[in-house]
Amino acid sequence: MRFYLKGYLVLSKQLDDVVIKRLSELIGEANRTLLIKGAPKDKESEAARVVKWSVNDERVYVEIESGRYVRAHDALFRLKNYLGSVLGREFRIGIRGLGASAYEVEVPRFKGDLQEVLRLVGNKGSVERVGEGLLIRLRELGEEDLEARLVDRLVKRMLESAVEAPTEEAKLVPFGFVLEQSRPKDIRVNVEVAAEAERLGWIKRFPAKGQWIFTAPMVGLLKVMRDLIVEQVCRPLGFEEWMFPRLIPMNVLAKLSSYVEHLPEGMFYVCVPPRDPSAFDEYKREYALKRVIRKDLLKEILGEPEYVLDAVQCPPFYQFFSEETVRLEDLPIKVYECMGGWTWRNEAGGVEGLARTNEFWRMEMVYLGSPSDVARIRDEVVSRTVELVDKVLDLEWRVVVGAPFYLSSEEASKRRVDISSRERIPTLDVECYLPYRGERDKAEWLEITAASIHYTHYVLAFKIKEVKNREIWTGCVGHGLTRWATAFLAQHGFNPDDWPSRVRELYEKNGPYKIAKTLEWPSSK
Repeated sequence: MRFYLKGYLVLSKQLDDVVIKRLSELIGEANRTLLIKGAPKDKESEAARVVKWSVNDERVYVEIESGRYVRAHDALFRLKNYLGSVLGREFRIGIRGLGASAYEVEVPRFKGDLQEVLRLVGNKGSVERVGEGLLIRLRELGEEDLEARLVDRLVKRMLESAVEAPTEEAKLVPFGFVLEQSRPKDIRVNVEVAAEAERLGWIKRFPAKGQWIFTAPMVGLLKVMRDLIVEQVCRPLGFEEWMFPRLIPMNVLAKLSSYVEHLPEGMFYVCVPPRDPSAFDEYKREYALKRVIRKDLLKEILGEPEYVLDAVQCPPFYQFFSEETVRLEDLPIKVYECMGGWTWRNEAGGVEGLARTNEFWRMEMVYLGSPSDVARIRDEVVSRTVELVDKVLDLEWRVVVGAPFYLSSEEASKRRVDISSRERIPTLDVECYLPYRGERDKAEWLEITAASIHYTHYVLAFKIKEVKNREIWTGCVGHGLTRWATAFLAQHGFNPDDWPSRVRELYEKNGPYKIAKTLEWPSSK
């Protein structure tokens, strides 16, 4: 791996000949000691070196070559600190800033996704194939870009996306690969769930994309789904109930790098209004006189987005432990949450009935523990979930290799995952068959539960510490309660007399359920 940077340091004043001579001595000394610090003794050639430099007005221009151990941009920062200290002490000359007019990064062997690299580079430079490797040319990087570790993250993603040769033990499969499946079950109904629920008055469309009003019968069924998961999965495994916020501030969102990089289009953003009633005077006047909502005026009043509506539900758990220290002996910690309300996503591929909505109800199970604990907990949750779906709900199901938490479905489709052990599978999805979508072997099944291992991803992102630096992981399971109800109605229909006995018993316990009626609604015949 090779790095080549053309950079500059901005000084507080121009240099005379005496200072330039001293500068030459300092750069030579830096090449001999400072810029090789951190490289192994037999790898000094892969450290950094200033190969050329010059002075013009108040700038020092440098060209730095490096290998993988002391990267060129790190060397530039070392030079800034070193030269700033010496020149300041000896000549009262400070360094006001730095930057790179050009930066080349060469990876000798690259077998990853070229389109992903092109997307990341964007308008900051260009990418080209060089033999088996890749050459990235970046331009005009400011101090803020370099300080934000932009180049390091780009290189990391390049290395992560490379397709590694499988080991003898590895068994690589695509995401969506079926790991286990129930026997085909008798399906007595074939109705599009949302259309039938709307016809019967169980739901009513809200005047916005992907939103519904649920009436008493549907709410009753959703609560049964929730209570069964709590009864059959959460409590037997020792999960305790918490309650999470749903407005996620930007400083927490910034720690969710996988969602910001891969799914920013999947979140709803929230602007906070000013606490000044007079700021809305014209907006209120326009509405009072014309009965119109002037969105153009709102744009002028509202500030920048300061929150997102929670799309994944588990971040408050990681934030709870952020920069805290835990003891392995006090772990695992296991919680579940659904009382916080809706979850919101700007769904990919558009909305569809109750199966894919922008606003939906779900339960999240989150856990923190040792690697073995987290892997075991995830598998126990999946096992109990499958038993509930199969034995109590009597649904046709399958468990598949799911897209991991850090990738969109599109990105996941380009990868392969090793299923030689369950611990190596980042996500397991429980899916149910929807008869109205077509034949079993051709139709898209509905994911109702996704169970993930995050490894150290969120532990590092949220700076969760273990008192003796022992490795800890996190994991989560999302149960889409609206989807659970959809799968159930798709296979059993809307007549409680046809439902499995345990579901019917819990449902009727909280009944009877009345349908609110108007002269126009519901329109069932």
